[in-house]
Amino acid sequence: MHSRLRARGAVCRILVVALAAAAGLAFPLTPARGQAVMVRVVADGQDVPLRGNAIIQDGVVMAPYQGLFEPLGIRAVWDPRTETLTLTTPAGDEMRLHPNDPYASVNGERRPIPIPLVAVFGRVLIPVQWVFDTLGDVTAYDAGNRTVTIDAQITNIAWRAAGDGLEVQIDGTAPLHARAARLRAPDRVVVDIDGAAARLPQATLEVHEGPLATISAVAVRSGTQIVLTLEGPAGFRLAADGAARRALLTLTPGSQPPAAAAGVPGSPGEPRITGVDYQRLDGGGQLVITSTRPLVLTQHVLRAPDRIVLDAQGAVFVPVKQAIDVNDGLVVQVRAAQFHKAPDIVRVVVELARPAPFAVRAGPEPTQTFVAVGDAARGPASAAGPRGPVVVAIDPGHGGSDPGAIGPDGVREKDVVLAIARDLRSLLAERHIDTVMVRDDDEFVPLDDRASIAQRGGATLFVSIHANASVDAAANGVQTFYYSVQSLPLAQAVLEELSRASGLTPRGTAQARFQVLLDNRQIPAILVETAFVTNPREEQMLRNPETQQLFARGIFEGIRRYLGAQQSNAP
Repeated sequence: MHSRLRARGAVCRILVVALAAAAGLAFPLTPARGQAVMVRVVADGQDVPLRGNAIIQDGVVMAPYQGLFEPLGIRAVWDPRTETLTLTTPAGDEMRLHPNDPYASVNGERRPIPIPLVAVFGRVLIPVQWVFDTLGDVTAYDAGNRTVTIDAQITNIAWRAAGDGLEVQIDGTAPLHARAARLRAPDRVVVDIDGAAARLPQATLEVHEGPLATISAVAVRSGTQIVLTLEGPAGFRLAADGAARRALLTLTPGSQPPAAAAGVPGSPGEPRITGVDYQRLDGGGQLVITSTRPLVLTQHVLRAPDRIVLDAQGAVFVPVKQAIDVNDGLVVQVRAAQFHKAPDIVRVVVELARPAPFAVRAGPEPTQTFVAVGDAARGPASAAGPRGPVVVAIDPGHGGSDPGAIGPDGVREKDVVLAIARDLRSLLAERHIDTVMVRDDDEFVPLDDRASIAQRGGATLFVSIHANASVDAAANGVQTFYYSVQSLPLAQAVLEELSRASGLTPRGTAQARFQVLLDNRQIPAILVETAFVTNPREEQMLRNPETQQLFARGIFEGIRRYLGAQQSNAP
């Protein structure tokens, strides 16, 4: 056994002794680091009565699992026959824990756990903070008051056009207990959400659409306060759906939009915009703005969420307001409205699922303006160019706010896998094999979007590149995973060629339910663990550009071998 595993075993033995002492059994209890104590737990603003004492071990709170999860909408099932605790979140994420196992299974992925689950004398204890933090909630332990606080996390705030106003949707990891009130000077609506913590990319979100100017989230003693600053008077209605883990706030303007209220179609020389339309193209899309005269557009980009904002100066929007739901994996929604009167300004907003290039071009008619988004912005050749019979989707794992695993010398998984992915793309291009990069920069791409990007690019193979991690610093080697049976030959070929190119030990290939594999099960799809970033020697290999090229070469040779076998087996 490795030293870290032996240390965990010793910790578990200490916990067993502490539990025995708490149960009044005659076990010799030396001055152990594990103490049985009364601990208060507050979950989503509710006091949770524990079924027995908790154990404090090296600052880690081990508490009975019963009753902890219900306030946060998580289903907990203990199977005494297999000694398995299964946790299922409202979002469908699943965690499995076993006694004496230094790893937990999270959606099929093994994650190192600080102290394994303990099942003894009919009691089942879990490391409370690690479990809830891993499932997406926010925890804190006050040692002075011996209180564990578990809060839902507000994961997203988004808005979209709804009739004459806007709908603001607040999503969380657990039921949200929300209430709203209106304040004046300046006009704003305040939404208080008890027992929730906000971890958003920005403290203030710039909106400037319809009646809404900005949204900000502030931590208060009871939880989180979300402040919506308004452009002017507006009505509101709040609907909180605890089961769906969301609150929906609908804002309606207090008066008619400026253009409609004035009843003036604009000055005779002003262009009138008669409508907007959206066309889906390979790898992106195109917005078509139709007007009576050529437009003068100013453009800028807003973040969180990512938006392209176009202002048509001196223009009138005849429909007053228009919204197009797209949801093609790149563009979420297109919104257009009369933003200002005297001077007249029409604002067109393209909301994106992630950052993307765009280009504003004159259409074939003077009355048309085209806005190309995604690959379509790179020019007609790249947007509509022919694709070969094989298109490899290359998915560098993690990115942006998600660094992935971090090695002892500070090497970040997200950085090295992107470098390997770019090298792999170059090798495939040399053989005239088309590729689509799921990410080509240090940006966060949600798991839900990765398959969509591959599918829009016409992928026939999917390769997700990662670096492995373990609590055991000696763990080493390369490994591949697959889900569908059709993907097994690709996983085997890449494993063997990657091991040969890097000189690292092959750890085998295994079936796994990683989301990127499930979402791409209609094509051969694999996940590659190139090396262990937590192994000091392999961390330096991952950092070295020359070795990165060797990893890319191994994956490339595996793909080429697989394609050759497929071609020879074809009728």
